[in-house]
Amino acid sequence: MKLAALLPHTKLYGGVKRFLELGNIFVNKGHDFCIYTPDGVPPSWFDYKGRMGTFEELRNASLDALWTTKTSYVPMMLEVNARHKIFYHVRIHEKMKSIVRNPEIEIYACSSNVYQHDLKKFGRKTFKAIGGVTVANYQPKVNYEVKGRPFVVMAYGRIVERVKGTKYVVKACERLYKKGYNIKLLLFDTAQSVEWQERIEQFRCKCPFEFVTNHPVQANSQLFGRADCFVSAENPRYSGWNNTVAEAMACALPVVTTKAGTLDLITDEQCGILSARWVFCFERHIARLYHNEALRQKLGQAARERIAQFDWEQVALHILNHLQNKI
Repeated sequence: MKLAALLPHTKLYGGVKRFLELGNIFVNKGHDFCIYTPDGVPPSWFDYKGRMGTFEELRNASLDALWTTKTSYVPMMLEVNARHKIFYHVRIHEKMKSIVRNPEIEIYACSSNVYQHDLKKFGRKTFKAIGGVTVANYQPKVNYEVKGRPFVVMAYGRIVERVKGTKYVVKACERLYKKGYNIKLLLFDTAQSVEWQERIEQFRCKCPFEFVTNHPVQANSQLFGRADCFVSAENPRYSGWNNTVAEAMACALPVVTTKAGTLDLITDEQCGILSARWVFCFERHIARLYHNEALRQKLGQAARERIAQFDWEQVALHILNHLQNKI
């Protein structure tokens, strides 16, 4: 099959990485896959096996399936000669009314969070293309002991986006440190602009911290391996699929998270801890993990087992079977 995605760029974003991962698997399965962007420039941070093209080249393409995650690109997608024109719904807070009412557009949901939202708000059942993460790329944690060193709490450092909730994790760690906990905060992000980089450089915290920037994505396993737990405070109203939680689970880290993009991933107290989006809640959950090595190990190992269900290989095969049954 001839498959393609319509994207704004190939920079380090979760929505972009989705199609790079899927694209490589589609190519390995013998299909043609192309990512079309305004400039047609391939990613510098990912070993992408597919083709690249520009928007101008897309006008002459003939495809079996074309995806986009960007609502503003839907009119362009509708003009393309493609059997299946698919909006991959990855961000809950999108203006979807005209899209869900258009019978020409198929809709994929990246998680049960998105699926339930579309069903409740628009009455439309979408195709569940839930995932994912390449589990084999992540080394699972094996030692959960903390002795003679700080307890390391890891969180996504996307401080320029309030919906990520980094401030909640920061404040929870500051409170614990003030109470005498031997704790260290580990943040990470890749700045996409000078403004983002300046915000990171200006970041301050009232507890020991490290802010890792521009870490190579292929070495994320080593970075996550430095942590004792991972905390996500994303806003459930906006997040479709929680990439960072999925990566932490692949590294067998115990996770504390909101329901943002995690309905498929976390069963409370079995493979992670679900938390309300309040600082005192995150503080309480982190303190609990701090004091309980057995709990850290139990949740971390169960997390690794759960996330294997959402490996990109499984997601890609699910999508290919769905398309081949419709063509």
